[in-house]
Amino acid sequence: MRAFTLAAIVLVVACTSRESASSRESAASVSGPDSPSKLSHGHLQLTGDATVDTDFAVGQCSIGPPGDGPLNGYHMSAKAGHGTLQLLSIAVKNYDHDGSFTPAVDTGKVGLTGKHGVSGPLSMMIGRENSTVPLPVITRPESHLTITISEGGSRGTAQFSELTSPIAMEDIEIRRHPHTKGKTFAGSLSWRCASVERVDTASTAAAKGMLKGLTPVH
Repeated sequence: MRAFTLAAIVLVVACTSRESASSRESAASVSGPDSPSKLSHGHLQLTGDATVDTDFAVGQCSIGPPGDGPLNGYHMSAKAGHGTLQLLSIAVKNYDHDGSFTPAVDTGKVGLTGKHGVSGPLSMMIGRENSTVPLPVITRPESHLTITISEGGSRGTAQFSELTSPIAMEDIEIRRHPHTKGKTFAGSLSWRCASVERVDTASTAAAKGMLKGLTPVH
């Protein structure tokens, strides 16, 4: 419930800045060679304990002032899917100009909230055959991640290795020791955004304040 509440708040806070962008996209949604739906796309290659080679549609790209709030920095999110690639997002919180970034990776948190993937610099969920439970591909201290952003946020690439996934029931083998075998993933992705939304300072500050208010005090 907390994740859904946070996602709703983030969307409300950013509503003003997104409204004009949505109107522009609606006006340009007529099918054609240069429509946003055709220009906003990407490609993912994943190797290791899961192999994926697929295109995806970009749902949104945005840039806010650098910072550690949920709307700060650069964000790219793929449109939600129900096949092989079910979730994908990129976040570079210290983005203030084009270039290559090596953001600090998480220690394996899977928490995901909304389109901006506030949990970490790379969030991914892969659908699995014969399973209703998607496979989270997450970072760990050993992970390597380089994100390159160009053309004012319109284009980007990411190279990653030594990613992992949380232990699931199917990973447990009672007869072996240790009982589980860790998963390892590597790969790359690239994307292009037809338009890049600009999130103003007021919206990013308000979102950060609301996020802070929802964070339990220990």
